[in-house]
Amino acid sequence: MKNYNLIIMPLYILSIMFSISSNAWLTMWIGMEMNLLTFIFILLEEKSLNSIECTMKYFLIQSAGSTLFLFSMGSHMIFYNEMFMISAILTPIALILKSGMAPLHTWTPPIVMKFNPKSLFLFLSMQKITPVIILFSSWSTMFKWVIFVNIIIGSIGGVTQSSFQKMMVYSSINNSGWMMMSISESLFLFMLFFITYLFMTKMLLNFMEQNKIKWMIQINSCGMEAKIHYVSMMISMSGLPPFIGFLPKWMIVKKTILVMPLLTYTSVVMSFFTLYFYMKSCISMCLTSECSKKWKINLINSHSGSLLTISNLMILPMFFSLT
Repeated sequence: MKNYNLIIMPLYILSIMFSISSNAWLTMWIGMEMNLLTFIFILLEEKSLNSIECTMKYFLIQSAGSTLFLFSMGSHMIFYNEMFMISAILTPIALILKSGMAPLHTWTPPIVMKFNPKSLFLFLSMQKITPVIILFSSWSTMFKWVIFVNIIIGSIGGVTQSSFQKMMVYSSINNSGWMMMSISESLFLFMLFFITYLFMTKMLLNFMEQNKIKWMIQINSCGMEAKIHYVSMMISMSGLPPFIGFLPKWMIVKKTILVMPLLTYTSVVMSFFTLYFYMKSCISMCLTSECSKKWKINLINSHSGSLLTISNLMILPMFFSLT
């Protein structure tokens, strides 16, 4: 398995870099197909019926998106004047479908529920890079509408979720909108937001995997220290100061408020919905937990959680220096 990962993961990263650095549509498509192939190998790391089933469904959806992408590109090259509008609409639709972004996201929650932890992390984060960059570089007129739809659907859709995986799917949709807002301003802002989101998502998924949590209500059965770490991660994901998730969103709002005022105000208002679905499990946990329990710290098991809490709070001096 170790040698297997040494081959697959570099190929996976290479496929993303190949796609986003290409200038021709054919090489972009080849890069996306390489990415699909390597991601399927990652999905099949766990030999089970669930992994095989979700891999087949994922492959069919991606095949439909790839076919649509090829058709639109072929139409654009052969019938440039006659089918320009069709190719201009179909290509973004194909990219949105392949990435699982809104409004073509309905296939993602049932399939993601059966992903293994590594593929879940990659799907929520790395799989968004190629579609976001291609959409920004080629379809700037439609780009703002895609941002608008993703932020609204990602915020509202997560409110009713009780499954941890489904909540993370809608969180990813919402954060895809923020990613697109950031890249519309500068590459540095996009990298800052994406790396921060990558870090927070990885830490949260590791926490859930270690504690075997699939439903948000299960956090009530964890120890006091685990609950504190969980609350710190959720506050950071929601973007509240002074935690690390606040800085990128604050910088995006500061940069886009004059350029895209309506979209920026919508994003800020929708943040209240995301704050609710991140924090509702924390509120439920506080109401149902026994406050009289003593907090016993296990120094060995608490090392990673303590490191996470410290990392989340490292943003505090940076926040004051920037303001």
